[in-house]
Amino acid sequence: MSIPWYAYIGAFAVVAWAAMVIIGAIAYARSKGGAAKNTEVLEQNIATNQAVLAKLDSIETRLGVVEKTLTDIQ
Repeated sequence: MSIPWYAYIGAFAVVAWAAMVIIGAIAYARSKGGAAKNTEVLEQNIATNQAVLAKLDSIETRLGVVEKTLTDIQ
């Protein structure tokens, strides 16, 4: 009994699906290792953003003083 040609397509699809599952599992495992690095970068980003906000607040305060002075002069 011979195997029809279209059965080979199904067999190839099953093997390709298994390979993709294995590759996906390996990629997922590697990406979890990079999560610690991402957390460090996010913490640095948060600290930088807080410093920028503090600087903007101080500039806003100084501009308020300048505006008050200009209003008083008029």
